[in-house]
Amino acid sequence: MRSNLFSRKLAFIVTVTYFAAGFLWITLSDLVVATLHLPETQRTLVEILKGDLFIALSSVAVYFLVHRLTRISNESSVQKHLAREDPLTHLLNRSGWIEASIAALQQQVRGEATIVLIDVSQLRYINGAFGTAAGDFVLRYLADHIRHHLGPHDILGRDDASRFVLFLPGNPGHAIERLFEDLAQVSQHPVHLGLHRFRFSFAMGISQSPRDATSIAELLTRAAIALDQAKVSPDRHLAYYDQTDAKNTLAALRLETDLGLALERHEFIMHFQPILSLPGLRILSVEGLVRWQHPTLGLIPPDIFIQTAERIGLIHELGHFVLAESIRNLMRLPIPGTVRPSLAINLSALQFAHRDLLQSIHDTLEETGFPPERLSIEITESTFMNDPEQGRKILKRFRDMGISTALDDFGTGYSSLAYLQELPVQTLKIDRSLIKPLPIQEPSRRIVRALIDLAHSLELRVIAEGIERREELEHLENAGCDAVQGFLFSRPLPASSLSEWILNQAGNPEGSA
Repeated sequence: MRSNLFSRKLAFIVTVTYFAAGFLWITLSDLVVATLHLPETQRTLVEILKGDLFIALSSVAVYFLVHRLTRISNESSVQKHLAREDPLTHLLNRSGWIEASIAALQQQVRGEATIVLIDVSQLRYINGAFGTAAGDFVLRYLADHIRHHLGPHDILGRDDASRFVLFLPGNPGHAIERLFEDLAQVSQHPVHLGLHRFRFSFAMGISQSPRDATSIAELLTRAAIALDQAKVSPDRHLAYYDQTDAKNTLAALRLETDLGLALERHEFIMHFQPILSLPGLRILSVEGLVRWQHPTLGLIPPDIFIQTAERIGLIHELGHFVLAESIRNLMRLPIPGTVRPSLAINLSALQFAHRDLLQSIHDTLEETGFPPERLSIEITESTFMNDPEQGRKILKRFRDMGISTALDDFGTGYSSLAYLQELPVQTLKIDRSLIKPLPIQEPSRRIVRALIDLAHSLELRVIAEGIERREELEHLENAGCDAVQGFLFSRPLPASSLSEWILNQAGNPEGSA
């Protein structure tokens, strides 16, 4: 259609230009020849030369005119192509893919088609840990593998920063299975980029026409819902759209939308749980725990929203808020100058891998004037699974800055003992799962005592988490544990209640339990 319009426009411009030039040439040249008063033979020769010259000049003019218009048309076509193409993978971008898929769906018999969304799950982590060049490499790498599975009528595009979208005519379940199995095998092997070596994983969400929807826009929405279900699947990260699951997912999406605005609306608040010394139960530090004060749902604990914050890219900004707000709250507490509790802050794996982590913490300490020796960073073993060597370097930097580190939730991982002798941490936090059986199970008492002795042999301080009963406290004190925290002493408290608790505890330390 566009080609036909261009041909008509070109023909019209050439015709008008030729007509105008010819009219002016003939009229003016005849007037010039008439003033010369030449003999008939010479006049005839001049007329012939005049015609030849006009043909030559007009041919050159038409050539340049056609050449110019053709170049303009080609530039317009190139610009249109670039506007529909993703520059990184050279696939169709979202708008180009939607345009092509709408046209393809209209041509399908009975409107049967399948939409597949493929998401690179750890792309934010890869970009944060190794730079955007690594993330770009993974996207191109995955795009090439998907291309190998394309049929002549399949349409592949890049939907957003971490996601591909695929249009398949009909309902080719076997082709989707082959694609999933191939990508699963690819993701099992580490990707090598320069000195870096890392893995990625993916998830696939699928919707079908006309079963789930009949328009590309609706099919995309339903495939996105299926993709969210695939991401939380414990084993196989592939899911077809299901209306029942969609209701739960839509509720989660609404929560995700609210979470994206929570920082702007100042809905996050800090609570603090005291950590007490053994023996004596004197306050040593407080653990800063973020809470979301949702305007309609009330107080939401972090286990509900932290993973969502990681998924939508809010975790780094939230982590900065947690550290800065915890320090400000702690420094404003109206407590005696002799009581100077330290601050413990948790870091997720995604935060720990972020390239600006060290600088962000350094800047926060500089701005607030908070002593680094009063800050403890708590991490779990899983934080180191992707890149243990880089993890050790970061911990050494913390140590050089004067910040202490603690290995949190110890006892829940399969490689805890190996990490104890490899990681430059100063504190070991024993998980509640090992503490709970203490009063009634002799093997548990032996295990906890052995862990405490092992930690002390490595010059590590030991904190027991989740203490709820006096019997647990007595066993831990007899075993030589250094510090404790839990509901037996205090639940996590807002800053206003924390100062009152500290004042009461300072006057009667044994009574706090």
